[in-house]
Amino acid sequence: MIRINLLPAEDAARAAGRRHDMALGAFVIGVAVFGLIVSHTWQSARLASVEREQRRLTQELVAIQGPYADVTRIEQQKQELREKLRVIAELETRKVGPVRLLEDLGGATPDKLWLLEFADTGGAVKISGLGVDEQTVADFMRRLSTSSYFRRVDLEETSQVDQDGIKHKKFVISGEIDYTGGGPRGAAEASAAKPGKAAGAGR
Repeated sequence: MIRINLLPAEDAARAAGRRHDMALGAFVIGVAVFGLIVSHTWQSARLASVEREQRRLTQELVAIQGPYADVTRIEQQKQELREKLRVIAELETRKVGPVRLLEDLGGATPDKLWLLEFADTGGAVKISGLGVDEQTVADFMRRLSTSSYFRRVDLEETSQVDQDGIKHKKFVISGEIDYTGGGPRGAAEASAAKPGKAAGAGR
């Protein structure tokens, strides 16, 4: 069979070029579609991995929250118990503190010293009295300083007075009171001090 190409050579070249362009375009489109498919598949796989990790972390968080909540509740109960014990101790201190303070005051008072005034103003105390001499007043201050209920005991003033024809040293002592017994020295030292007695003004 004899085939005769009736198209001119120029038309044949253009037709071949169009076929080549169409084939190239189809190839490019195919590559682009393939790339989109691969990208979508990779993104889907990555998203699935992230979702699995999120579920795992959520499960771990739920597992941790249970024991953590128990620990938090226990700590809260312990704090409430400590607060109750503190209040009870404070009430006990208020009940027995003044009694023990007066016991220490009486125990610190030498035989030849008499208290005239004891004033407590918001924890600041002033004590005035009479002693036979300066040594007796100094002994009283030393004993008072050993009490766990008195702090910062200091001699404010002294003066010579004549009472019933006998010369005495009048004194004013200042300090601080701690009804909890938390002074600078222990109560054991106070009990070891030489006992005396607190008397009224004058003889």
